[in-house]
Amino acid sequence: MDSNSSPTIELATAPFQTGEQEVPSESSLHPISPVNILQPPEFLPPPGLFLEQSDNFPNQSHVPAPVDAAPQYTAAPAYSPANVPDFSTWEADLEPWRYRGYPAMCKWTASDDDFFLLRRFGELSARVLLRLQDRIVKIEEDLHRVDHVCRKNGSNNGTFRYDPNEERQRLLDELTSRLEQYQRFLLDHAQIKARPEATEFQISNVKRWFRNANEKVIQREEKQFIDQDGDLIPVVPKIKTPLRRFIDKFEKPRLWALFRAKDINERLHGSSGDFELKTTVYSKESVVDKSVTFVTMVLGVGMLVGPLWWLQHLSTQNNLEARLAVITGFLIVFTILLSIITVARPFEVLAATAAYGAVLMVFMQIST
Repeated sequence: MDSNSSPTIELATAPFQTGEQEVPSESSLHPISPVNILQPPEFLPPPGLFLEQSDNFPNQSHVPAPVDAAPQYTAAPAYSPANVPDFSTWEADLEPWRYRGYPAMCKWTASDDDFFLLRRFGELSARVLLRLQDRIVKIEEDLHRVDHVCRKNGSNNGTFRYDPNEERQRLLDELTSRLEQYQRFLLDHAQIKARPEATEFQISNVKRWFRNANEKVIQREEKQFIDQDGDLIPVVPKIKTPLRRFIDKFEKPRLWALFRAKDINERLHGSSGDFELKTTVYSKESVVDKSVTFVTMVLGVGMLVGPLWWLQHLSTQNNLEARLAVITGFLIVFTILLSIITVARPFEVLAATAAYGAVLMVFMQIST
């Protein structure tokens, strides 16, 4: 078979003809209904899926099957996605929800960490924590009430092993499970809350993919999560300096051959049956990081060498105020640059600025 031809669809084995008589095959002992290759068979809904609305679930078209229902499995029909040629781009543009959908979105989302954004559900988590807290407080009040009754009755409150009060034992057991649930949920929420929020660059990438892929590729109400700007977090956060975030805003340099990752682009943009991600350009993170490092080194050397020559030039004029003005100006510029090109905390920036100022003052004393 030619490599460019479409794959054949293998149907049920049919009787073969000889010159004298028809010799039935083993499969002909059981009659098989004829299959029309051009007309796909009608698919029956799987167990638990009803096309018509149910009385018990008036607002749902998908009703779960009973838990004790035995699953029914049938052989895959001859007309299935695995046995047909890949769909065309025209078909994918016409019905993106059918040919692209979540498979295409998941492929694109998994291709880079900046594309995988989820909601932290901060408001809902706070509500659940407050509810769990209130339930624990209610149990605590009941426990205090039981302790008070036991003190009046002369019961022994100094033992767990021989405590005859079943109500108190029940409250303690319930309190144990409630506290475990509350503390585990609280720690998980604290870790998620500590994650940095998604940047505007990351959010705009996802919104742009929805527009480029097709507005109908994902159900409208299922992609509204991307509009919750203050509640979105990246699954794999990247700590970037303000300078790096500033460079990320410029899109044209990423289209240059120097910054493009050819291996990733060829692998993800290759011809396959899936949605080709040709609207996304992947750049080499190492090249971008090296560019940021180069800019940082140039600025650092300039901040060290520049004031030295300037102070040396002013030393011949015996103008102390001018030299102090130069040192003050370079200290201000150094503080601003340090806040832009690093992720240092404020006190670390002040410590580095003080050391830089000391170096300039020493050189000024030497030059005089």
